[in-house]
Amino acid sequence: MKVKAYKVSKIVEYLKELLEDDMFLCSLLVEGEISNLRRHSSGHIYFSLVDDAAAIRCCMFKSEADSLNFVPKNGDFVRMYGRIGVYKKAGDVQFVAELMEISSESSGKVYHDLEALKNKLLQEGVFANCREIPKYPSKIAVVTSGEGAAIFDILNTIRRRNPVISVDLVPVLVQGEKSPADITRGIEIANETDADVLIVGRGGGSAEDLSAFNAEIVARAVFASKIPVISAVGHETDFCLCDFASDLRAATPTAAAELATTPLVQMLAQLRGYVEEAERAVNRQLQACRAKLWLRQHNLDPQRELAKTIEQKSILNRHILRLEHAVSTGISTAKSGLLTKINILEKISPQAVLNRGFSLVTDQNDKIVHSGKKLTPGQKITLQFSDIKRDAQIL
Repeated sequence: MKVKAYKVSKIVEYLKELLEDDMFLCSLLVEGEISNLRRHSSGHIYFSLVDDAAAIRCCMFKSEADSLNFVPKNGDFVRMYGRIGVYKKAGDVQFVAELMEISSESSGKVYHDLEALKNKLLQEGVFANCREIPKYPSKIAVVTSGEGAAIFDILNTIRRRNPVISVDLVPVLVQGEKSPADITRGIEIANETDADVLIVGRGGGSAEDLSAFNAEIVARAVFASKIPVISAVGHETDFCLCDFASDLRAATPTAAAELATTPLVQMLAQLRGYVEEAERAVNRQLQACRAKLWLRQHNLDPQRELAKTIEQKSILNRHILRLEHAVSTGISTAKSGLLTKINILEKISPQAVLNRGFSLVTDQNDKIVHSGKKLTPGQKITLQFSDIKRDAQIL
């Protein structure tokens, strides 16, 4: 028996009719706390209404928003009249507010509790971490979801800037009731490694999605970390208690990976600079010795100091020869070591991998394809060989 497959649009249309025609859901009076509020250029207002246990997406269209006698903001405890609707394009269930009034409480419990916790941790010194992030780490630990976009952004950035650095991933839950405890345990596990830097965070989301990083146990775990911590939670405009407790806040996970690494090409340039400076310092010393010798030769009485001068000149010349030999040997050794490291780095570079017969597969969005299971029939891909790119299509 063949089972009929329905289009997504048909399912969403059915849910829309089912919910919007419901007698109870078409006329509701609800109350809660505003969170994650944003105003669209069209004049519409989008936000979440939350209480201690749940949250629902809400919207208020421009025509109704213009009639409000106050300016809604995050933390306001409000009462709203409206209906349940379905936004077909995204398949989201939302509450469409038609009337809104502010409650006698000027701010909601969730906002008030968060501010109280923030002040408490501030007074205890939990936000006092300001350790310097190492410039040249050999290993970076990352506490985040093992499947989210954040870890792939971090790994790609580190590999692009400095492929020599190793990364230890500690996968944790970053959302849900159990996530604060899981993140805390992840930070403790990361501190048992020999990592030089610890990145803690996740990708963007609503205020509710990021709430685990506002948990007290997470903030205290970040503060207690023996490894310097870079907090990378959400987008640039998102702030949480984890940010304040860390040693450094990054606007995004990608930015965290950039702050934690120094590009390999920059390190090699610095190393070459050190070698050149050492050569210049040795040459300055040699020039100073020759200048002193010249002065002594021209200021002494030849009749009285000739024998002494000849002896000292001979000794000095021997020292100069030894010094020049030592400098030449040292510079040769340093250059040899540098060339060896450069050869090693060139062998592990992405181009070298391609030259050995491998290829790089990217999708239509130029994102690297890590697993063939994610490819679908008909999907277009690009194959990067050592000398040329070719487009292909999955059969």
